[in-house]
Order: sequence, then C-alpha cells, then structure tokens
Amino acid sequence: MSNQAQESLRARAQKAIFQEAIFRPESALVISITLLLAIFAPRAGFLGVIPSWAWLMGGLAAEAALVYSSVTDPEFGRKVVAKLLRTEFEPEQLKDPRLQERMREALDYRLRIENAIRQQNDSLVKDELTATAVQIDEWLQHIYDLARRIDRYQQERQVLERDYKRTAKRITELEGQAAREDNPEVRVQIEATLASKRQQLATLEKLNDTIRRAELQLEASHTHLGTIYSQTMLVDAKDIDSGAAQRLRHDINEEVSELQDILLAMDEVYASNKQMYDS
Repeated sequence: MSNQAQESLRARAQKAIFQEAIFRPESALVISITLLLAIFAPRAGFLGVIPSWAWLMGGLAAEAALVYSSVTDPEFGRKVVAKLLRTEFEPEQLKDPRLQERMREALDYRLRIENAIRQQNDSLVKDELTATAVQIDEWLQHIYDLARRIDRYQQERQVLERDYKRTAKRITELEGQAAREDNPEVRVQIEATLASKRQQLATLEKLNDTIRRAELQLEASHTHLGTIYSQTMLVDAKDIDSGAAQRLRHDINEEVSELQDILLAMDEVYASNKQMYDS
C-alpha cells in the first residue's frame, strides 16, 4: 500500500489546507512586497532608518498571520476540502446519473462534517469528532468503491441479461435432448454441458442478487451518512461523558463492516463470473 493510501483523508485535507494557505495569491503578494521593501526601502529617504531585516521580520509576521487566518477560516477550509474530495472521489467518473448524485451528496455530508469540526471550540468534542471523521473517510471510500462496482454492472447489464436468457433457454433445450438421447456417450457429454450451463446460470443469478443487495446497501449507507451528520452536529461534552459519541463511532464501524462484506461478495462473484467465461 502506498504512503498516500496509508495516510488518512483527513490528514491529506489538513495538509492541503496548509499548502493552499501558503501558496494562495495573497501570500505571494505579501512575500513580493516584503522582498521589495527589504531591498529598496533602506535606500528611500526616511524609510532608510528601518533595516532590511526588520522588513523581512515584519513580512514574515504578516505571512504567518495570513496563513493562520486562512487555516482557521472555515470557509477557506471548506473550499480546499471540497476540491480535495472531488479529486479523491470523482462523481463524474460514474456513468449512472443516480450514482453521481448519491456520491455528490455523500461528499457534501463529509464536507459539512469537516466544516463543523473546524468550528468546534471544545477541544474534547473536537478530538472525538476528528476521530469520527477518520472513520467516515473510510466509510466514504467504501461508498465510492461500491458505487463504482454498481456502475460497472450497469454498463454490463444488457450483456449479462442476454447471457442469462440465452443460458436458461439452452438449459431447457439440453434437458430435452438428454431425455431423448439413447447414446450413452452422447448423453454423458450433454450432461457435462448441462452442468456447465447450470453453473453459469447460478453465477449470473448470484451476481444479480449481489448487485441488488449492493444497491440497497448503497441507499442505506447514503441515508445513514445523513443521519450520522445530524448526530455529529448534536454531540457535546456531556455526550462524550455518557458514551453517546462512542456509540456513534460504533455505528460507523458497523456500517463500514457491512460495506466491506458486500464489496468482498461482489469481488468474489465477479471473479467466479470471469473464471467461468475464461474456462
């Protein structure tokens, strides 16, 4: 696993906010003015009483204040995190408009949670919500992975439905042939072909059932994410003492676990389907 994959989305968001604060146009302007004053002000009349190092220190202080105000500005952070999230999880990569919309709404929930954390004054609550946000990032990754798999199936649905109908029809034909066949060797071959076709049909049925489960799970996860967002807005210090915040994190862990299970099931059935067609 790459270092980027090991690093939490929240850590990358914080890094992106800091980098954006340093390299924003206002910072470039402060740095440029500071350098100009440090070089030319000492040579310009009454400004000459101020040494170059003083201009540099003043510029450094102004830049530090600008960076601090940017990092602590919720609106600035919201814009940077929004940009990062759209880079990490691109709804436009999904071809199904409904899946695109679900992903955009999921990103919006995550963005609002991040914004709420940045505005939280109580350090205890902020730490608890930060830990919750890390879990939500993993949840969001699973939601996106699930949406991509469903989207992939949607693009292949026509072919898979064609194969299902063709296979079911062929099984009926082969069963009729087997019942009428007198040659034992031919009947053995028909039975072997039938077994292969039945396996193919079972795999296609399992794939269809798994996709239906995945679609329902995605809908449930999307709804639950909205609920979690509402709950995080209500968390305060007394909730942490009472264990309500820990229960919130437990709920998220269960949701992540359910998504992991459905993703594994989809991978397995896709692998079986590919193996069947390759054999």
